[in-house]
Amino acid sequence: MKNHIDLGAETVLFVRTRMEEVLGEEPENINKVEFNVKEVKEHIFHLFYDYQVRRGWPHVAERTADVLGMSRAHVYELLKK
Repeated sequence: MKNHIDLGAETVLFVRTRMEEVLGEEPENINKVEFNVKEVKEHIFHLFYDYQVRRGWPHVAERTADVLGMSRAHVYELLKK
């Protein structure tokens, strides 16, 4: 495996590609798209957090905060939701 994998860049590339596929050159296609960024952010948070918890890894809140570029306090706030 690579030493550094930027999933953010990969996600942007995926979204850009899908936008081109879905939207094409037709302006009315924008009305067919839904993309709730806040909801996606919460899903991604839980993907990282829950993955570690299921495997019993240590320091889950700290590692999740580091990977996602947020404070541990924010991690705890998201867990309360």
